[in-house]
Amino acid sequence: MRLLQRPSLLCALALATISPAPAAGEKSAAPAALSAFDTSELALFERKAALAKRLGATHVPLTDGLPVAKWQFQPADDPYPAWFIQRPDFLKLFPPAEVRPFVDMEYGNRIAVLLEERCKILRRLGLKAHWGSNLPQVLPEAFFAAYPQLRGPRVDQPNRSKVARFSLCVDQPETLRLYAEAMKNLLARCPEIETFSFLTQDSGSGFCWVPALYPGLNGHSDCKDRPMADRISSFLIALKDAAKSAGHEVEINLNPIVPRQWMVPSFSPEQLDAIAHKLPRGIAVQGREGPDGRPFGGLRASDAYARGAFYPVVGLAVPDLRWLRNARVSTPRATATADPASARRLANEQAERIPEAAASPAAARRLINLRPEEAVLEFNARLFSATQASATGNVVERLAALRAFAAAEAGEDQADSLLAVWLLLDDADRRLDALDFGDMLQFGHVLNRWVNRPMVPFPAELSADDKKYYRPFLFQAKGEEQADHLADIQAMRMYEGSGAHLLFQRVIETVVPDIESALGHIRRIRDAATDDAGRTRWDLFARRLEVVVCLLHSADHMVAYQAQLDRVKTLAVKPEPNPVLGTQSSWDRTDLTETARKEIDNTVRLSRLLQSTPQPLLDLAPVAGEETIMRLGPDLVAQLKHKVDLMNAHWRDYDRLFTAPNP
Repeated sequence: MRLLQRPSLLCALALATISPAPAAGEKSAAPAALSAFDTSELALFERKAALAKRLGATHVPLTDGLPVAKWQFQPADDPYPAWFIQRPDFLKLFPPAEVRPFVDMEYGNRIAVLLEERCKILRRLGLKAHWGSNLPQVLPEAFFAAYPQLRGPRVDQPNRSKVARFSLCVDQPETLRLYAEAMKNLLARCPEIETFSFLTQDSGSGFCWVPALYPGLNGHSDCKDRPMADRISSFLIALKDAAKSAGHEVEINLNPIVPRQWMVPSFSPEQLDAIAHKLPRGIAVQGREGPDGRPFGGLRASDAYARGAFYPVVGLAVPDLRWLRNARVSTPRATATADPASARRLANEQAERIPEAAASPAAARRLINLRPEEAVLEFNARLFSATQASATGNVVERLAALRAFAAAEAGEDQADSLLAVWLLLDDADRRLDALDFGDMLQFGHVLNRWVNRPMVPFPAELSADDKKYYRPFLFQAKGEEQADHLADIQAMRMYEGSGAHLLFQRVIETVVPDIESALGHIRRIRDAATDDAGRTRWDLFARRLEVVVCLLHSADHMVAYQAQLDRVKTLAVKPEPNPVLGTQSSWDRTDLTETARKEIDNTVRLSRLLQSTPQPLLDLAPVAGEETIMRLGPDLVAQLKHKVDLMNAHWRDYDRLFTAPNP
């Protein structure tokens, strides 16, 4: 393979500067036989896809739930790839010859076989496939060392990454050819794909010279003055044309990250208008379809990273009551909103809403994601069958249908209790929105490992051996000082300080009673069940709600402990070495040690719950090697014991912060 020379954008021969790649569909190596694990996962995919079809799906995401690309953790201690390794990049999975030496083809061949097998399943079920990913996504630095003229913008978040990461410059003709070849390779192996949704300007992706790039405005110097509309439209059209040349008409929907209040929008209104008018029908950017900028009529994917307000707890099958929360018939709202959190929830709602009577074949298409557990999808299928006749009714009619479904699930005598559970959990979900910088329980207990890390007065003094079970899984790219801070979650300190603690505490103290009230209702339903299956089902639901309560209390403890610890260390009051007889514990010493003790007892309670049933209560990786920053490990119970043991071993450390009581 010959290296490229740095081309000029004006060079008419630019497309010929990369040596030809293999023909579409060529395999670089014979695929390995499916493992028992992959075979089992394919069977699960088939069951979920069949359930999605019962829910009215015409399309399902092909990319949900694939094994993550752990090879992209380069270097191994950089947490940032955790955001994009779960979002398969077809350029790295079905690469042209130039890209192939720089990606893990063993992993790529495995995923390609899984995708082919998934397509065969969809073919049997009469379903079509949807591809969701981030684009244009980072490539390994070694690729850009070999092809420096293709280096595009830096796209990592500098406070969350240990190394600079770059995507391809889509203004280079060679880049368009590489992506076109990869698209053809993908569709040759996965012909069921009809629609694509791409997230951009987030999670390891981005275009040159877009203001929203995390490191700031940057990109290839040669293309700085190129109009943004030309940059975006030419890239998306190249993808669509590549698919067409391979015999496939596809829809493409590009969605920049929805900016929060502190973020810069990706495109100005003028840029967005210009982009839309350069696009053909079937391509949309930020919900605007070409060529006239009309609202995109194609399939919309929900938030790729959303796992729900109660994650990592699993199995909480609850109806989507957003239609009731908004006191309206289930019809799409305008996509323009000043509230980014609302915009994100709206995207999820429009993607996952129970289908209504369709006015046209195009409107009848429906995409249903397969991220929920199988039991939750089964619940959703029953719910859909029971309530679809009232889907376009008014609120009273829909509530009546929902209560009838509750009666079918729990019996007429317990229907009101189950309906109350659903309403209470919906209310708790809404209240937790106030802490949403990413779902709080996921960001705190998974990305920051609140669930299993100890709270001690001097965490920097814990040994590497003490920390080895949780430190590698903290989303922390900075130093140990930041890693030791319980409120530092991927360089966001949104819950830091006494004021933040008070607001955080206020939310928790309004949510926990809702969960506990729902738990009381579930226990009554369980006790009233007339068969073992019913008692087992509702008992498991109750245990899962108990775990939610434990995680909420633990989150409150973590934020409270760090706020008080920071306050005490800032005051730097020297403890009295010889306190007089009668000295009592100070209020802040009592507060800090009581918080620690509450967390110990709460952790023991959580451990006992996890050991009380063989059924899953939390989303845990099946084997230790599959534990990641984004997923808890299978040995969590042992880790909880280690957490408690570490905290109990450091009680005397508080005497270095406070005068010890001498009553």
